[in-house]
Amino acid sequence: MRRLSAVATDEEYRRVGRLIRAGAAGSVGEPVRVAVKDYITRAGVNKILSLRDISLPEARRAVEQYLKGNHGVVWPDEMAEKLGIDYRIVLKVVNQLLKEKKVESATAKTEAIQI
Repeated sequence: MRRLSAVATDEEYRRVGRLIRAGAAGSVGEPVRVAVKDYITRAGVNKILSLRDISLPEARRAVEQYLKGNHGVVWPDEMAEKLGIDYRIVLKVVNQLLKEKKVESATAKTEAIQI
């Protein structure tokens, strides 16, 4: 666990104290943790991606391996997320594969590809 630091108004602090005294919160940290979870959910940051530092040839091998195991329509952004590779790198690889006719666009209007 890590410690977060925040400044609250006197009124906010008193309200948290009242919650604790009423038994609605076990500690000052409990409503803070709930507030952080709520904030993250509302902000749409449910997942934070950790991208690998990877060369283009390594990315190509990863993308090709991914495509071998995932037949049908594959979205480059979803593939980038699953592989932990920057979307722009995945898109470069996909464009190479399209030029080499190793994959094809699912439709002309999307960036989806299929094997």
